[in-house]
Amino acid sequence: MRRAVLVSSVLSVIATLSLSTSVAAEELWVIKDGVLNKEALTAAATEVAKDHVSCGGETVDGLYVSTPHAMGRPNWARFTTAKSALGDCEFKVVFSCAVGRPQWRFPNITITDRARLYFWKPGSPILLSNKKMSLPLENFQGEIQNGPFDGSLHSMAINRVGDKLSCYYDGKKLHQQPIDPGVRLHLWFDALHTHIKIKSIKLTAEKLSDDLSTDFKSAAPIAEIFQGSGVREQPEYGQACRYRIPALAATTKGTILAFAEARRTGGADVGDIDAVVKRSTDGGKTWGPEIVIFDSMELSVNNPCPIVDPKTGRIWICMGRWNPYPTASQHVSYSDDDGKTWSKPRDITKTLHDQMKPGDKIFIPGPGAGIVMTRGKYTGRLVIPMGFEPHVVYSDDHGETWKMGGRGGNAMGEARCAELIDGSLLFNGRTGTMKRALAIVSEGGTKDSEKTWYADELPDPSCQGAVARHSWPKDGKPGLILYSGPGVTTARAHGTLFGSYDEGKTWPWKLVYYEGGSGYSDLCVLADGRVAVLFEKDGKSKLGFTILPAPPATSPTK
Repeated sequence: MRRAVLVSSVLSVIATLSLSTSVAAEELWVIKDGVLNKEALTAAATEVAKDHVSCGGETVDGLYVSTPHAMGRPNWARFTTAKSALGDCEFKVVFSCAVGRPQWRFPNITITDRARLYFWKPGSPILLSNKKMSLPLENFQGEIQNGPFDGSLHSMAINRVGDKLSCYYDGKKLHQQPIDPGVRLHLWFDALHTHIKIKSIKLTAEKLSDDLSTDFKSAAPIAEIFQGSGVREQPEYGQACRYRIPALAATTKGTILAFAEARRTGGADVGDIDAVVKRSTDGGKTWGPEIVIFDSMELSVNNPCPIVDPKTGRIWICMGRWNPYPTASQHVSYSDDDGKTWSKPRDITKTLHDQMKPGDKIFIPGPGAGIVMTRGKYTGRLVIPMGFEPHVVYSDDHGETWKMGGRGGNAMGEARCAELIDGSLLFNGRTGTMKRALAIVSEGGTKDSEKTWYADELPDPSCQGAVARHSWPKDGKPGLILYSGPGVTTARAHGTLFGSYDEGKTWPWKLVYYEGGSGYSDLCVLADGRVAVLFEKDGKSKLGFTILPAPPATSPTK
């Protein structure tokens, strides 16, 4: 049913959407006749910082002229609107780009978390891309007669009427696809390295909102237990620029341990990084303070990889240290008081290197937790999956000594492993193929894998994922192996739990635990069969924790 025309005495003009028959009640001019309205932008969109200027420019002959540099600094011409749109809406930009092109340029309209409408060079088609988007729309590209790099004014627009989203260029509809009519849309324009002249940027909508966030569904409540605080000049315990690379373990006493890298001053993979842990003694409801396991001062401590020894109760953790990059060393530490305090890290690098075969390369563990084998003659074996080119490092004497095991194949990276019925280890790792790679290291993890295959059901936007044994075959039920990772190939998003009931051959069951940004993750199975997940939430700064119901005991396809 069409919505009724809304009349507002507050607005001086009732704006009619030029590309539809809907009537909108509210409008927001970011630029009108070349004049910038800073009040229509977010604070970050107009800041002047040490290393850049935001949306710098000047009005010349009725056009807002913005260049790649302003005030002697890079000009981040990202016109991020301070309002989002509800109901029928339109976002329209009238602009021109300089003909010269010293580098790739991407003037675009972004629909936050969904897609980007853009050009990438003179003569290119106009494209809608869902790359790196959490709620991806359908991609398309359309040929146009005249692109915006000719010095003349052109228009591009995105329009929603009811449950249809349409893209326009110079008033011509290029593409239409379905969209939920009730979702809040945040739309904005980015000049992105372009010498640009803008006549107008305008948002019209049935209702404008101050809330710029996207509503993401989750399967269970999510607590953000590690939160980055941005770039810092000096390292400080309890604070970090970013928290990344999650790992999870449940102790013999039922305590849940959440491990992470605390990237103290910057967000890079190598820098001032400590291995840290938080404890929860009430099943994940509340969490204690950050505990530092290993601080190597200016050197990086990466990929904390915990293992809980069920016989002794001791919690082992293996950590890699770049000293400096790309030379890596391996260190182990342990806790005998349920994760409250940790022993001085012990360097086991030489021990492992002395056992290496020709062609072996080991760097740092994980990411994510190791395992303890529970079947036959391998019962009690502690296993650390080593990253990059997958290798097994194991101990048969409760962590006193460590040995080199088999290789998991070099077609994958950052691989995790789970124990199979026959005492082999199933490795599951990231690739560049948009599918997860799998390999089997047999004989308790000591014999090199002979082949690698790819799981069609497991998307991989080139991101670490976690794998773990949930249950063994029993009482006519097949047993279950779980995998946690992004559920789409377009982005590190749609954190999803997948289940295999045939020892990793197929993965017919899945549960999306968070629709939004979901990067690296780890999981552990709790005593009651529920599944705890720790994952990089909404980017690379904070870690979210959730507990999911126990998966079905049998395949949904049976």
